[in-house]
Amino acid sequence: MKKFLKKASIYLLLMLLIAAAVFSLNYFLGRKLAGDLENDLKEIAAENNYQLRYLNINSNPLLRRVEVNTLSFQNNSDQSFELNGAEIEFSWQQIFNYLKDGKFLAKKDITAEIDKFSFYDLQQNNHFDFYNSSLSYQGEINSQSVKEPLQLIKNNHRLNIASEEVIYDYPFYRSYGITKANWERISTFSDFAFNADYQSQNQKLTVNDFALKNEFIDYQLDFETVLEERTEAEVEAAETSKTASEPEEMAEEMETALAEIVLYSRQNQKLLLKELQSNYQLALNGELINLSENELFNQFSFAELNLDSDFAMYLDSEKKNYQIQNFDLNFDLSDFQLVLKENLSQEVNQSSFGILAQNGEFELNINSLNYLQQFNHPKGRSELDLNSNLIDARLNAEFNYSEEIPYISSSLLKFKAKNQSVEQLLLFAQLLNGDNFEQDEEGYYQLEIWGRLDNLNFE
Repeated sequence: MKKFLKKASIYLLLMLLIAAAVFSLNYFLGRKLAGDLENDLKEIAAENNYQLRYLNINSNPLLRRVEVNTLSFQNNSDQSFELNGAEIEFSWQQIFNYLKDGKFLAKKDITAEIDKFSFYDLQQNNHFDFYNSSLSYQGEINSQSVKEPLQLIKNNHRLNIASEEVIYDYPFYRSYGITKANWERISTFSDFAFNADYQSQNQKLTVNDFALKNEFIDYQLDFETVLEERTEAEVEAAETSKTASEPEEMAEEMETALAEIVLYSRQNQKLLLKELQSNYQLALNGELINLSENELFNQFSFAELNLDSDFAMYLDSEKKNYQIQNFDLNFDLSDFQLVLKENLSQEVNQSSFGILAQNGEFELNINSLNYLQQFNHPKGRSELDLNSNLIDARLNAEFNYSEEIPYISSSLLKFKAKNQSVEQLLLFAQLLNGDNFEQDEEGYYQLEIWGRLDNLNFE
């Protein structure tokens, strides 16, 4: 029995020594890991003209965790970021890489729970707070790629973010006639979600889900885009070839087309948007807004606004501009009311040759506005139905977008004045045109329109 107790005591002592060694090593590596991360963050901040104001990091390699109690990146003239109460968990592979080489290597598999994340746009006076967020990232990111965005596109990335609550703050909301209680309702969002995936092999970025919702707004977006990296020498060579091969008139016409969208430019490299496909849905509940009189208008309200859109375009490598492949749009607005302040009403009156807003007040009431567009390159069609206090209008049009400037092949616009001021304005327009607009049995004027968008013909 004594021998057994002696062996057990030795075994227990040995286990305690091993545990003490493990925890001591974990403590040492945790301090070193926290210090290395702190140095990396300071370096990233300095190279991007940010100041690292607050930082408190604790790490536990044995549990694969890093706790960030406080992190604050500040730039007094641009943007600032703050992080509070974040618990980040790494993969064992990253911990092994750190033990072996003293730093985190390429492949990352990170999950995090964040109590609060704040973003400040100091130039636009925008402020966002994200509460109780979960984040997961798989990819190949390191401190060097964070410093240089063009390095990010060399590797794969997958990012998922979800927040229980997002609060948007804009300090000048009262200037638009919004009360504090009303602003708090329309600026607090729930169920925020963002899901993105980037594949370096084909330089394709896909946002599978972007959603923002509350009582006032229901916003959803997903898109797919392909990027293109180009050096300055390639850009100059393309421009020289383009100028030499194209007539002057065609070159001037090309300038009116949508130019190349540069997402990032540094030294002799550029990152361009090559392809884009998107699906966009927006629904606004205007009955939630209660705007009071302000410096812009005496009254502003609407019942509902709905917008659905499908869009696709690609960069024509020869013409160096974008080709719209398809663009479907459905827009609905109901019970819209707008009464402008006197100074803005006077501007409307002056622009309408002293006919509209003669009493010093311009009022627009739209009972319903419906616009439908369907476009599949190169042909498209659109329909408009407007019912308002100023004018009722209906439009049916067909257009062609095979050239740089859209061409309306056929279009019939029917409209009817709803008050005397608009009738006077229409009569004045007929005098300027030197012709009388034709009216049908219901009293609608009819106008046929065709030609290039920059040089339309009317009949």
